[in-house]
Amino acid sequence: MGRTMIALRTVVRDEYGAGVAVVGELDVHTVAAVEPRLARVADGGGDVVLDLSGLAFCDTSGIDMFLRLHRRCARTGARLLLQGVPPLLAKSLRVVGADRELYCGWW
Repeated sequence: MGRTMIALRTVVRDEYGAGVAVVGELDVHTVAAVEPRLARVADGGGDVVLDLSGLAFCDTSGIDMFLRLHRRCARTGARLLLQGVPPLLAKSLRVVGADRELYCGWW
């Protein structure tokens, strides 16, 4: 059984918020590693844009994490924006109804 890999890379950080690229596989194991780091980004103020174009896999634990981050941002008046959402993840977000709560840039 291989080890699941995930990487976060801050693309931009300014007075409007932060942009972070998420690359790899987001599952129950990697969520535990990246959520605290993304929470610190969200707590830094401003909107958080997650570029998911490098995401190879995302299970429901990843979707749950997006919803928690969205609510964390909303408490401070900021937004979590998902950009470059892969088609399979976009479908999963629609199936579970998370697309009604999250701001997704698949347009």
